[in-house]
Amino acid sequence: MTSPPTTRVVVATDKFRSTATTGELWSTIRDVLGPRFVCDEVPVSDGGEGFRAAFAGETSTIRVRGPWGEVHEAPVTRLRVGTGGVAVLEVAEIIGRGAHAASSREALAASSAGLGDALVAAAALDVERIVVGCGGSATSDGGEGCYEVWRAARIDVALTAATDITATFFGAARYAAQKGVDPADLVLVQRRLREVATRFARERGRDVTTVPRTGAAGGLAGALYALGADLVSGFDEVARVSRLGERVSSAEVIITGEGRLDMGSLEGKVVAGVCALTRPEQRVLVVCGTTQVGAVRELCRRYPWVRVEDLVARFGERRAHEQTLSCVADVVSDFALG
Repeated sequence: MTSPPTTRVVVATDKFRSTATTGELWSTIRDVLGPRFVCDEVPVSDGGEGFRAAFAGETSTIRVRGPWGEVHEAPVTRLRVGTGGVAVLEVAEIIGRGAHAASSREALAASSAGLGDALVAAAALDVERIVVGCGGSATSDGGEGCYEVWRAARIDVALTAATDITATFFGAARYAAQKGVDPADLVLVQRRLREVATRFARERGRDVTTVPRTGAAGGLAGALYALGADLVSGFDEVARVSRLGERVSSAEVIITGEGRLDMGSLEGKVVAGVCALTRPEQRVLVVCGTTQVGAVRELCRRYPWVRVEDLVARFGERRAHEQTLSCVADVVSDFALG
């Protein structure tokens, strides 16, 4: 008679951008571990991709502008909370980096106006609050496009911005290069952020320059703050909904990871958030496509019981990119079964 599995594993991984989806990672890890382990797969997000999907509710589509003005359909999830309704939006699904900027000029021109479209459409669903997952945007406009659309609509609905980083408003410039802005053009981003911040202070009486989280989504979170939004951690918001803390607490093994672990990962993103919930007596594996030495050192300083695996360093760049799931399988097998 086969003994029932006794080892409980929480799998709480982010996607590996362009090489492995969250679902693929879950399936691979589950197959490797086999029947000896009980896998508890928990949806996680830092406010970027996957944020809206973590909320159970009725999903419909709305027409919005993308970062370069192209009209497309985007999902919105409506759920009942208490006696009122809440709509959940994800910036990455509306003005995200799905279509990469062709040039630095195009990256600079990316507008957040489409989120303003989404806010107006979501408000029409008879909700009391709109929660916006602020991460993964293609924009660096300080949220000015969204600000103008929402302000002109004159709608009285409470807003919450759930962000993937803790950076203040001018910190948004640090992420512009990831969106296609040439390093030589970052001065233009910095100038625009200063101008937009001055406008918010003049028109709304809110100084966004020193407030944590206002730099998320190219400063879009700052615009929402200027419009009266509450700022919260995207990771914490999803963790609360999924009861992640409770589920991690009852596990013996925790597996998390993301495509790249760098210093930005320590600013409220998935890996750092999951590790913060673990304890020294638990076995914790962090699997990443690539890592930054300083980020690994800092993560392990905070949580010395964590083991970090860098797929590129271990298997080489070609295999890590072309056979990501196979690499993940080998790492998980060595960690859990070795």
